[in-house]
Amino acid sequence: MDKRDKTLIIIAIAVCVVICCLSPFIASGDPDGLEKSAEDASVPENKTTEVVASPFPDYTYEPLEVIGEVGVLILGVLLTLLCALAVGQIVKRRS
Repeated sequence: MDKRDKTLIIIAIAVCVVICCLSPFIASGDPDGLEKSAEDASVPENKTTEVVASPFPDYTYEPLEVIGEVGVLILGVLLTLLCALAVGQIVKRRS
């Protein structure tokens, strides 16, 4: 990987972190399309069918409020990037 690629990756990660930091403040409080459709159809929220409980429901960590949202979003970005890196390394080794 040359220097230009590394610079591009660092800039992309920085942009993702900035978006994560700003999104709790600019996101709409209205439910998304799927939630809105379920509400309109009077579909009840059934929490008893969960196989595994979500560690961060609604993309937040309640004790930290808005900072918790930012932290969970950054954690999600980092986990996604690590998964992509792992898949890339596996594919690279096979070829």
